[in-house]
Amino acid sequence: MKSGLRSACLLLVLATLAGPAHAQPLPEDVLALHWHPATADRARNRTLAAAAWLERSGDPADWQQTVEAISLRLQPAMERIGPVRVSLGDGLMAWLVRQREVNLGQSGNGFPQPGLGGIGELLEAEHAAGELARKRVVAAYRAEAVWSRAAEALGEEAAAGIEAFWAPLLAELDGDAGNGSVAAHAREQAERVRALAAASSEAERIRIHDAVLLAEARHAWETGRLLDSVWSAFEALARLTQVDEPAGGIAAEWSTWLESIEGEQGAELRLVDVDLPVVMALLGDAADYLASPGHASQSAIAELADTYARLALFAPDLAFYLDQPVREGVRQVISTCNPDPLLVGPLPREVFERCARNLENMLAGDLGTEELVGGAQGPFAAEFLRRELGLVSWQRAAYLDGHLNWLLEAQCQPPEWINVLEWSLLADHLVRWVSQRPVFFTGSGWRDTVDRLAEQMRDQATAHAEWIDCVTGRGSSRRDPVVRLIARHRAALLDVENLLLEARSSFYENATRPGADIELDGPADQVTAYRPQDLVIGPCPEANTCGSRVALPVSRALLGLFPNAFLLADQVGMGELHLCYDQVRWVERSMEPARRSASRVANYFGRLSFDLVGTFAGEGDARTVFRYRLTDSETRHYLFGSADEAILGEDCPIERVGRSVASNLPEDHPGLVPNRLTYFTSTPTTPEAELLANWDQGAEWRDWFVTGRRVERVEAADPGDMEVAVQAELADLVNRRERQMVAPLINPPRSGDADPLVLAMSRVADTAALLRRMLELHYPRLIRQHAPIRSMLAGEAGLVTRDRVRLLRDQGVAASRMPELGLERAERLSSAWLDLPEALREQGQRAPEIDYSLERLSKLQREMGQ
Repeated sequence: MKSGLRSACLLLVLATLAGPAHAQPLPEDVLALHWHPATADRARNRTLAAAAWLERSGDPADWQQTVEAISLRLQPAMERIGPVRVSLGDGLMAWLVRQREVNLGQSGNGFPQPGLGGIGELLEAEHAAGELARKRVVAAYRAEAVWSRAAEALGEEAAAGIEAFWAPLLAELDGDAGNGSVAAHAREQAERVRALAAASSEAERIRIHDAVLLAEARHAWETGRLLDSVWSAFEALARLTQVDEPAGGIAAEWSTWLESIEGEQGAELRLVDVDLPVVMALLGDAADYLASPGHASQSAIAELADTYARLALFAPDLAFYLDQPVREGVRQVISTCNPDPLLVGPLPREVFERCARNLENMLAGDLGTEELVGGAQGPFAAEFLRRELGLVSWQRAAYLDGHLNWLLEAQCQPPEWINVLEWSLLADHLVRWVSQRPVFFTGSGWRDTVDRLAEQMRDQATAHAEWIDCVTGRGSSRRDPVVRLIARHRAALLDVENLLLEARSSFYENATRPGADIELDGPADQVTAYRPQDLVIGPCPEANTCGSRVALPVSRALLGLFPNAFLLADQVGMGELHLCYDQVRWVERSMEPARRSASRVANYFGRLSFDLVGTFAGEGDARTVFRYRLTDSETRHYLFGSADEAILGEDCPIERVGRSVASNLPEDHPGLVPNRLTYFTSTPTTPEAELLANWDQGAEWRDWFVTGRRVERVEAADPGDMEVAVQAELADLVNRRERQMVAPLINPPRSGDADPLVLAMSRVADTAALLRRMLELHYPRLIRQHAPIRSMLAGEAGLVTRDRVRLLRDQGVAASRMPELGLERAERLSSAWLDLPEALREQGQRAPEIDYSLERLSKLQREMGQ
């Protein structure tokens, strides 16, 4: 809608406000301000302020200044709520427990929601943000009624004054025209709220109120606010349990919608909280029960109670807490209030008073025992902490605060605790009990009792805020407990990171040979510069070496003849690479007479030839990788012996060495010597001598194998099958490494365990667990309803814990990468935390269960004062 059009419409509509109040509806765009995310909180604060003004006096003289002043006071008072869309379903544990125990058709209590009275008193009280926030939700539904009353009180000048009052926020709504779907949703909600105010029957009001909640849930789901959507659905279905016949058709809409989104955004839900898919299933079951022909409200309540346990208590179901043996004393006190089934007629007054006194005594002094809140003095060893963490946080509140105080060396006295859940249950029971026969409790003594009980919880909230302030510190070094715990969590992660690097390095050293450069996480075709160390070239086993036994040195270049796959295999111990020489012989041989032709002796000449053989010896067998044949470029005189074609045919006549050779001189020789001489076969040079002289010096044959000079490739293995084997071996090594490295991260330390990695991971897990418990106890609305915070503590991508290590392992994340991910997540939590108001971070919040119960006690106080 254009700004000019809106102003014109507003003037036209508000001009009619000079008439009777009931004929002056609040403009739809003003109602829409209460539902648009950019203006909702401020619009609702203004409506709350108007309700407070009306309750105070309704004096029109300075109404705008008064309402604006109250609205400005509401803003800092609400800071301790944070950026949370408060649900009226949060805090209703006592109501749910009671609904499970009574016949809903006879309970007559309906869904509990606050009225708009007592706002001024709450502004004067400390730690009332939760109660005010609940009223602010109601203000969005009752805005038209509040401002109609305001217009009536203002009389003829109402139109202009109310127009001026809302003009700044309406201008903001104009400025957000680009966000069409959000603005359209706000206007649709305004239409529903207007219809709700005009509804003439309870059934119609129920239907319209449910339509508002369904629209909120759908819009939140479609815009990615999944947690808000869940809470809206929870509240709506809880309301429908209190309705009889009309609920079936209404619940069917919820059932249809929940079924239609089943399976949608499952991964996104788990990122907020791994339990949210289960919560959605429970909500779907509850809707199905309510939509059934029998309208199975009791079954629906049971599902909703377990939903609440997961949403608010981080417990698998409500019985997990309610069935604890330590609650026996509370159960007995409540059981004394159950009427005798054999009693005929109304309950006697003494029964009412005795039950009320028992409840009062339990509320006043018996809910701070070690069984119900834990011991603030420890012991604080890690094994005791892990045991305490297995229970609902409220049941170990004193212990957890004491442990945190000890861990942070805060030197602050931990606050005394009363079990919040039990106090809420008993207070709700007391209110219900007294309300049955208020005439029995009209004296000032009972009013004082109710005042004292309310003050008891306000004092506890003050003590907790003072403790948080003390732990936060003083001056420029102020750091709230959450910031300090995040810092300890980071430090523990850095320790784990360093220890994992050491463990990874140790594994690598044990799994590979010296000088290895293989990347275990890499492919089998990765290029390596590795060369085996201390490798020499000797004769091949059972080889023809022509008498050579010399060990020849290798070079890096020569080892490069091995294909990459075999070099990788050697590094990881799949086998060993070897080099040897074989087929040492003389080739291209020739014979020349050594003396005169009749001497019968000759010199033999030839070129030395030998094979260089590369082998890979694996388990049980050895395979030839390559065979190269080198032939000398020079002819050598390798034998002196008998002139014999048979000898010339031998490529290695070494066995003839030393044999005698008889020769006859010619008859015409000078006669200076006998005509018969005896020679001995000898070797002017040997293959071994040639190898020593020319391998890495002289002709440098070693380099010929690299350059290919006068070298023939005789045999070469296909490296493909070795690549496959190497890839399998690498996968196996990585799996073994990951199992070895992850084991200390997922297994809690045993008594006396001294493994530094196990102990460091224990500190990581413990600080993450303490962070969640700290938020559950001192910032409950944040962790329950603020997705950025909840996701970092309960979601799949939350702070690193043992469970999340398992999840990361199953997702294929390397153990060495996990600390880095943990540090990134800790940084996200820190950033989200520091974006919150300072007053909230440094003072905390009161439990929604207490806000609900104080609301109930306040209502009882008003009833008793009438």
